[in-house]
Amino acid sequence: MNDSIARRGPVLTTKQAAEYVGLKPQTLRVMKCEGAGPKSFKQGRLNVYYPVDLDVWLAERLVMG
Repeated sequence: MNDSIARRGPVLTTKQAAEYVGLKPQTLRVMKCEGAGPKSFKQGRLNVYYPVDLDVWLAERLVMG
């Protein structure tokens, strides 16, 4: 799947992304700072996430756990 195609569409804020993956927003922020969180990028002053990146991150965690 082409990354540019997969990453089109809405983005999720940290709060929305945390709900999506079943974590608290602060936990997701800490994981991001530690380099252990899902791929994100800055949109203005917000860190935002594409759902496809969250899905990949969750799948990797399932394999490792």
